Amino acid sequence: MKIIAVVSMKGGVGKTSVTANLAAVLAENAAPDSIAVLNLDPQNSLHLHFGLGIALEAGVAFQTEKDGDWSELAFASDYNVINLPYGEVNEKQRKRFEACLSNHPDWIGKRLHQLGLPEDGIVLIDTPPGPSVYLRQALDCADIVIMVALADASSYATIPAMESWLGNMETHATLENCVLLLNQLEPGNKLNTDIATALANSYGERMIPYGIPRDDEVSMAFAFQQPLNHYSPDNPALEQFQQVVDWLPLDERYTA
Repeated sequence: MKIIAVVSMKGGVGKTSVTANLAAVLAENAAPDSIAVLNLDPQNSLHLHFGLGIALEAGVAFQTEKDGDWSELAFASDYNVINLPYGEVNEKQRKRFEACLSNHPDWIGKRLHQLGLPEDGIVLIDTPPGPSVYLRQALDCADIVIMVALADASSYATIPAMESWLGNMETHATLENCVLLLNQLEPGNKLNTDIATALANSYGERMIPYGIPRDDEVSMAFAFQQPLNHYSPDNPALEQFQQVVDWLPLDERYTA
């Protein structure tokens, strides 16, 4: 089983949307019950990309040291993607969950491997922006880390700080398996293009060469609680999502 952590330095870069649409593209040619998404962001919105409003209240954040079985929290969707939502919790419950994660650095990894996904399964983990106990847990079990950023001045200035955190956290994931993905690219914007070129020169092979273009239909798909490939199957941005999936170092093809 491959575990992919999707991370970002700051909010507003479309990280959750990228997670959902990469999972949906992976699921198109995947065997049933082999693609899953785990939401470790307290905003708890990832499952809405898959039409699972029913999963709003239940979630992994209700689980602590004494009750670690996630099987009842794995919500099937109409898009061949299993969802593990964060859950709608109050402040006390959130702090309890975070204390559990702090006390048990391997908590998330163990729960994922107990889900019973097939050996060729893939789990994508959505994390809140910046350093957190959720990020540490995700990095400790991830095989691949996708750092999502915009090609703007703010991201250009803050990506080195994110790299520093990733390099100093002493987790299973290292900078060697961390790759940069640019989202919401605007080919007609010179500053956007110049920054994308500068980042490509800096990160070389660690930058995914297929950035995701800005497209209003990505937001519209979320409004209709569908992944992009179902809301607008002919959208050109889907080619970039597919290219990202094909580029990722996944050892095997996942076909039904």
